[in-house]
Amino acid sequence: MTGNAALRRYGPWAALLIAAAAYYPRFAKDTVGMIVYPQAGGCVLQGASLRTCAEPFSYPPAFALPMAPFALMPMGARVAVWYVISIAATVGCFALSEKLVRRLPLGQWCETELVWLRVAAIIASSKFVLAVYEYQAYDILALLIVLAGLWALAERRALLSGAVLALATAIKATPLVFLPYLVVKRRYLAAAVFVVVLVVLSLLPDGYAALKGTHPHYLQTWLGQIAGPALAHRSNDTVSFWDAWMGANNLNHSFRGMVARLVAGTSAQSHAEQILRAISAVYIAAVGLLLLRSARRDGLIAVDGSILAISMLVLSPMTSRYHYILLLLPYMTVIAIAIKEPRLRIAASLAAGASFVMATAMSNDLSGQWLTEWSYAHNFLIYSALVLFVFLAWCILRREPAAAAA
Repeated sequence: MTGNAALRRYGPWAALLIAAAAYYPRFAKDTVGMIVYPQAGGCVLQGASLRTCAEPFSYPPAFALPMAPFALMPMGARVAVWYVISIAATVGCFALSEKLVRRLPLGQWCETELVWLRVAAIIASSKFVLAVYEYQAYDILALLIVLAGLWALAERRALLSGAVLALATAIKATPLVFLPYLVVKRRYLAAAVFVVVLVVLSLLPDGYAALKGTHPHYLQTWLGQIAGPALAHRSNDTVSFWDAWMGANNLNHSFRGMVARLVAGTSAQSHAEQILRAISAVYIAAVGLLLLRSARRDGLIAVDGSILAISMLVLSPMTSRYHYILLLLPYMTVIAIAIKEPRLRIAASLAAGASFVMATAMSNDLSGQWLTEWSYAHNFLIYSALVLFVFLAWCILRREPAAAAA
């Protein structure tokens, strides 16, 4: 093997290791995630109620169970292990996204084109990757599981795809949007497996508690006090973070936060919930029509997955900026179309560029705190996702979609 060949083969991995080692002190500086998640895991080990034992933990109780081993580790070990998991999940997300994108019927990829795809995707997504690391969040791990489920679906492995997507839903909740997608695509076996596995995984913490002789009713409590009120747009004064979910919080980048900011201080404020329901209904109807149109096109799974990833962001009651790691697949899909499809190159480039400007260029250390807060207050993160959504919708709706042309 020549020196140049060795550099091309091992150079990126060496660069990754160096970058990971350099970033670790910053990752370990604030142990936000490694306090909240293991605390919930420790509560499950004790059979204690999450609402009283780990009140800041708003995630599905099924995620608390795999975090139980971290509760037994000292903080230094927790952070180090979680960092390795996060780095591995990041690499896996980029690799699986590329695999899904290369299944688009856009022709063969040469090495130069792949380099452009990878570099552009890293640039577009790096802010959100670092945001996940900053909060030690588990969103990149959840994304990896979602992408693995989509890959299994693309490979027509019904049992595996249903089970993996159910796992993602059990720990994250928002991947539930993939259940109707499986039905629309007539993957009924995968949908049935999804339901069964989701129910089993969701009940595991309660099953463990029953073995210990306690009955904290984890799933029932989460549905009744967190998920249910959030979906029904009901208030819940007993949960400390509820105002941040429901109000005009600049850190909530979902439809709920967008509507709250748009109507704040206006006569429409009293109708905020009705406006939110109307916007969500129109959006869900649009997504349903798009997925029906692409249901028979297995080559468009990357496009479908991108639309559903965006849906996970905008329809969630609370979407923080680190949740926007879900834009990795949409970015890579749009960039791939820009590289491989001359007829859509300008439109795809404009969509990706506009999204990048709104999501990254206007809210980072270089742009300054004032511009960052202004962009958040004016919903630029949400608009950055919707720009990609509109372009992907257009690809599906046009008479001869580039991604289906081959």
